[in-house]
Amino acid sequence: MDKILSKKKYIAFFVGPAFVVYLFFGLIPILYNLYISLFKTNLLGDSTFVGLKNYIRLFQDQFFLQAVVNNLKFVAGSYIAHMVLALLLSNILFQKVKGSKLFQSIYFMPSVICGTAIGMLWTFVYHPDFGLVNSFLKAIGLDSLTHIWLADEKTVIPALIVVTMWQFVGYHMVIQLAGMKNIDSSLYEAASIDGASKWQQFTKITFPLMKPILKIDSVLIVTGSLKLYDLIAVTTSGGPNHASEVISTYMFTQGFNALKFGYSSSIATALLLLCIGATVIINFVFRTKKIDY
Repeated sequence: MDKILSKKKYIAFFVGPAFVVYLFFGLIPILYNLYISLFKTNLLGDSTFVGLKNYIRLFQDQFFLQAVVNNLKFVAGSYIAHMVLALLLSNILFQKVKGSKLFQSIYFMPSVICGTAIGMLWTFVYHPDFGLVNSFLKAIGLDSLTHIWLADEKTVIPALIVVTMWQFVGYHMVIQLAGMKNIDSSLYEAASIDGASKWQQFTKITFPLMKPILKIDSVLIVTGSLKLYDLIAVTTSGGPNHASEVISTYMFTQGFNALKFGYSSSIATALLLLCIGATVIINFVFRTKKIDY
């Protein structure tokens, strides 16, 4: 294998097809998007070069700024919910609980369902008249707590964060559980002999050795929250009163409803920069030195 990998033609043979796919479906569209963002155009008529005016307009657009704030709320809420619950569940299943394989499958199952289908499902769950949430509250005598969850500016984002948590916690749990299983079991055996509790084993062994996996998982959670579109498009379309509007839905509205493709492209570029910035910050926060036990 080392002999094969040492020859550049073999490397090109294996990497080439993937690079070509990335070039045509990744890099070229990004560059074209940057080009379009410098114009005022609807892609149907004449285009007018405006330079950086589309980007300057972003900082003057109250709806875009609100979408950024809403996105940050999603990022914060989703990160806390996903990371804490995924760590808790993965650590429980790591203790060789009876039926752990079954629980892994059950928790992971929602993550393979289409986001549009999940949005439609939870629209009925949150329905104010016959939805499961309000029906359950009425059944246990808590009628006063019933609410129009997706139509209230104060509850719409927390309600949608619950949906993303239900959908993706199992996905992140599987990633973290795989990381835990790669830790040398002899470390836990030695810790048990020394009298370390389960909590001490988690804080002194599991968590430090899990940091590379947690870094990757953090990138997936944060960038996924920044790019969130299908759930919001199906459930609220950014409402009520732009309370759940995020960058991706606003980008779609400006591009395909208002036909302002140049401005929409500048929004897409801003989203790309946010994802890159978030990745850089996460890499900085999770920088670690090699741990030897």
